[in-house]
Amino acid sequence: MRIMKTKSLKGLGVLLISIMFCASQVVWAAELTSITLEEALVLAFQQNISHALFLRDQELSAKREMLEKHPKITAGANLVGITDGELQGPMGSLTISMPLGENLDVKGTVTIGLDKDGVSVKPSGSLNLGYEFFGLPEKAGGELTAEENRQRQANSLILETVELLVQVRQQLDLRDYEEGRLKFLEASLEAARLTPNYDDLELRRQLREQAVKLAIIQEELVQLQLNLGTMLGTASKAGYDPVLNVEDLSLTLVEEELREELFASNSKLRQAQANLSSACDELELERKTRGWDVQASGGIRLNQSSPELTGVDPWSWNVGLTATKTLYPQNIVLEELELAVAQAEYALEMQESALHGELRGAIQKVKAFYEQVQLMAEYLEEAQDDLGFRHRQYEAGMVTKLQVQETELALQKATIDYAHGKIQHAQSILSLWSLCGRDLQIVAYEVIK
Repeated sequence: MRIMKTKSLKGLGVLLISIMFCASQVVWAAELTSITLEEALVLAFQQNISHALFLRDQELSAKREMLEKHPKITAGANLVGITDGELQGPMGSLTISMPLGENLDVKGTVTIGLDKDGVSVKPSGSLNLGYEFFGLPEKAGGELTAEENRQRQANSLILETVELLVQVRQQLDLRDYEEGRLKFLEASLEAARLTPNYDDLELRRQLREQAVKLAIIQEELVQLQLNLGTMLGTASKAGYDPVLNVEDLSLTLVEEELREELFASNSKLRQAQANLSSACDELELERKTRGWDVQASGGIRLNQSSPELTGVDPWSWNVGLTATKTLYPQNIVLEELELAVAQAEYALEMQESALHGELRGAIQKVKAFYEQVQLMAEYLEEAQDDLGFRHRQYEAGMVTKLQVQETELALQKATIDYAHGKIQHAQSILSLWSLCGRDLQIVAYEVIK
């Protein structure tokens, strides 16, 4: 019976060795490259494809904005046509429009046609000015500025990079710990074989489960390394060993100050404020004008394209003042505008409430992680004391080496948990700062080196 168990144990050992060898080969053929947060962010900003596309879009947006400040020119051509059975010569036109200021714009058109002989040029055109007396000025809404867009994109890239670095770091630490547990179980099985009438069924089951668990961890680690490589633009290279140094962080969080930062930087809140302002302006304008729309216009015109105008001054001009009003009961219009104001006020209150709740949640998360870190620090200190006591017991012959190994595993777990807790606390701080509109490119290294 003992011989059969020995053979089974040897077979299990071969299986475990094969699983561990294959799993280790899957991770990365080369050694892992040590990388800090600063080094990772340099690679991300230089090589991340999504960030590069964003920069291209920003550049094009700036060009489009510059074009909007220049006159818009539209060209058209009528190459051939027939009127009343008569073939017409070619004709072309240029239309130019340009805003001159609030409620004032200019528009001009020049048309040039050729006669049948193609000799004479007969231009015609017009230039018109229009002004709206009671028009509302354009107001900035909640659109993000180019700098705000850049900062938001940068913050997102930093948070995503930090998250992947943390995940890889945690997975590497988990693998090391679980490998230690495998060795402990192997040692426990060997020790059990030295006892009379030993029963290794449970230990062998634990060994099999531990081997499978390690294989899964290795597989997940491979995927995380690939994700990190993609983020950094280095997916074809070897994996990374993130070095994340987090100092002991104890921040004083003043909710009122953070709320001011959040409200000042949030684009959705700015949009809600702009909507309310516009609704109030429209209501005030309706009360002042009682629905009347008054516009002034003027223009000059040149027409030399028609033969019947020969000998007649081709230039003409006009000015005018128009007033229009929709035949619609004004009391209903006022009620609609008052309702729009009430709706805008409610939308603003809801947005402020939502942001306030989001801020409180982020602050509470930071505080919760901080308390968790303090508790983990106590566990770590206890684990260190336990290991020291266990070593003294071992020297006195009171405990076995296996028991010392078990205590060492507990210390390793406490050390990992404490380090991961500090990192999670740092992440929660970065998320809070990003929510409040701070530039993480400036403040990120205050929490993670």
